This record gives sequence, C-alpha cells and structure tokens, in this order.
Amino acid sequence: MRVRDDPTKRHEGGAEREEVERERRELPDREAAADARERTVEAREGLAARRDRRAEERDRVADERDRLADEREVSADERERLADEREGTAEARERARVARAEEQLDRDWANARREQEAVRREVAATERATTDDTSGSPPEDEPD
Repeated sequence: MRVRDDPTKRHEGGAEREEVERERRELPDREAAADARERTVEAREGLAARRDRRAEERDRVADERDRLADEREVSADERERLADEREGTAEARERARVARAEEQLDRDWANARREQEAVRREVAATERATTDDTSGSPPEDEPD
C-alpha cells in the first residue's frame, strides 16, 4: 500500500523515478545558484583586489608626499645653515667693523689729547712771553 507524499511509504521504483525527475528539474536552479555564488565570490575577490590596489596606490602617493616633504626639509635645513653661516660671517664683519671703529676712536682721542696738550703749551708759552715782555726781562728759551 502506498501513501502519497509520505517518503517512508513509497514504492521503491516510483520513488526513485520521482526523485530523479525532481533532481533533474532542480538541477538548473542549483547550477544557477552555484554560478551566482561563484560570481559573487569572484566579484568580492575583484572588489578586494581593487581595494588592495587603491590602498597600495594611496601608500605610494603618501610615500612620495613624504619623500618630497623630506627633500623640502633638507633644503630648508641647508638654507638655514647657509643663512646661519652668512649671519655668522656678517656678525664677524660687524665685530671687525666695530673693532676698527673703536681703534679709530682711540686714535682720534689720543690725537685730540696731544693737540690739547700742544695748545696748552702754546698758551703757556704765549702767557710767559707776554708776561716777560711786560716785565721787561729778556725772553727765556722754552724747553721742548
């Protein structure tokens, strides 16, 4: 006795044919589902590969940007070093100029003292000569 749709009660020969037929009908759906899963996996892999390539490109761009920044920093350091060197040279020139000016002031001061002393001597000699002339005594020789 056979009860419909009860797999435990089926007749062996008919059940096999029904199962084979059912599998035959489901096969295209299964293949389509397998293809869809495969395409999904491939698409995910493709997305992952593109994402990886974009990440690598971003890394390359960042590396290049860092390299350029490093070059700019090295150039700035070199400009700063040269400026410091020029400043040091300028400072040395300024120190030398100040030293020369101080030496000139010292010479001018010494010359002014000598001239002042010479004027004092002349004034003293003139006063002595004037005093001697008015007193009637003969002029004395001035010591040098």
